[in-house]
Amino acid sequence: MSTNYTVVIKYNTPDQAAQVRRTINDLSKQGLVKLDDAAMVSRGEDGKLDIHNEIDRGVKWGALIGGGVGLLLTGILFPVAGLVVGAAAGAAIGATADMGISKDYVKEVGEGLQPGESALFMIVREGNADAVLAALREHQGQVLQTTLPPGMDANLRASVDPDSMSPAERAAAQSAAY
Repeated sequence: MSTNYTVVIKYNTPDQAAQVRRTINDLSKQGLVKLDDAAMVSRGEDGKLDIHNEIDRGVKWGALIGGGVGLLLTGILFPVAGLVVGAAAGAAIGATADMGISKDYVKEVGEGLQPGESALFMIVREGNADAVLAALREHQGQVLQTTLPPGMDANLRASVDPDSMSPAERAAAQSAAY
């Protein structure tokens, strides 16, 4: 079983988290990163909170498995109805499996954002660290939380928020093995 890592980064503009998410999506299409879940939250200049949760892997797998089970159970008599009911039930069960980003946590971070700020939440299953860091380096932000191993965490912070580290810390982080 692979290890999943949570990464939460805050940005100083309301649309920057969405821009970074599109960049990560491009890397995903190239097979350079695999995410289990992602969410974005932003606070507009008017103070309005906007939350975008993406469907997580638990819901996807639940719907797929539930649809298959529903199709098997209803068989020949009601195949379409069984597929629909099974998929809906599976998605509901998958959503409660808590495989994704906590919606309460997304809201909690969002409540702490100032007008004009945004945050990106990702659960990373696997990826090419060099490619991801290079992409993130183009979008300066503040790392709020990670569950990355220490060397990877330091590299992320050095790439995304270099001003938070002394020059010696930055140099050490960028030369650390991950």
